[in-house]
Amino acid sequence: MNFVIFGQARTGSSLFVNLLQLHPQLQCDGELLGYNFWLSGPRYLRGRVHRWIRQFPEPYLLWAATRSAKLAYGFKLLYQHAAAPRRVLSFLYRRHWQIIHIQRRCLFDLALSRCATVNTGHSGEYSSSDRRHEKSIEFQSEQFMQQAGQCVRIRREELSVFGGLPHLTVTYEADLLGEEDRNRICSIIFDALHLAPHPVSTTRERTWERPYSEFVVNYAELKLLMQTNQGVELQAFWDQSFAAG
Repeated sequence: MNFVIFGQARTGSSLFVNLLQLHPQLQCDGELLGYNFWLSGPRYLRGRVHRWIRQFPEPYLLWAATRSAKLAYGFKLLYQHAAAPRRVLSFLYRRHWQIIHIQRRCLFDLALSRCATVNTGHSGEYSSSDRRHEKSIEFQSEQFMQQAGQCVRIRREELSVFGGLPHLTVTYEADLLGEEDRNRICSIIFDALHLAPHPVSTTRERTWERPYSEFVVNYAELKLLMQTNQGVELQAFWDQSFAAG
């Protein structure tokens, strides 16, 4: 059975893909429609082909699935990767693909994570011997609020994309932080994909070894921003969107 993992960046999707890949009968291609995926092609084709694929990815996705020899094939689709994500997910669902929505419950941490990625140019995971990204860092108030607003805007669009579309949900804080939770959620996904149970475990470190409160210099100041009128408004929508879900 085929599947797609849909969500916004910095929600634990890379970790989730790594966990799923541990199943011997599953293949997940990561950000199949992301621009970086196409950088290995001829330079004169990169922009043109990628723009066309973003507009009309359905034939390409079906073709990619046929190339897999595994029982389950999937890929990761971030919100910005497709020009019409609702159309793409509906198309795949009609062809019996399993839709998986990955999300992060804490708006504050999500905005911080996005700021860290923008400011350091670093995203994803690293080995236990590499700590070069753990130096103290400071985020501008305007940048943080802009990122928080962007998270809310994408969240609003996500809800529109998923309206009435059956899907499974994976939440970073509830499903991906501990090994027991990881095995529980992966067992649910494997069962939905008609795969035999398989244990999952990872030795990969989190992107940041220490909590944000220890290396973000103005952490307390950013926390206070969530108590401003703008912050309260953003948080209210965020909380309501999860309550509705």
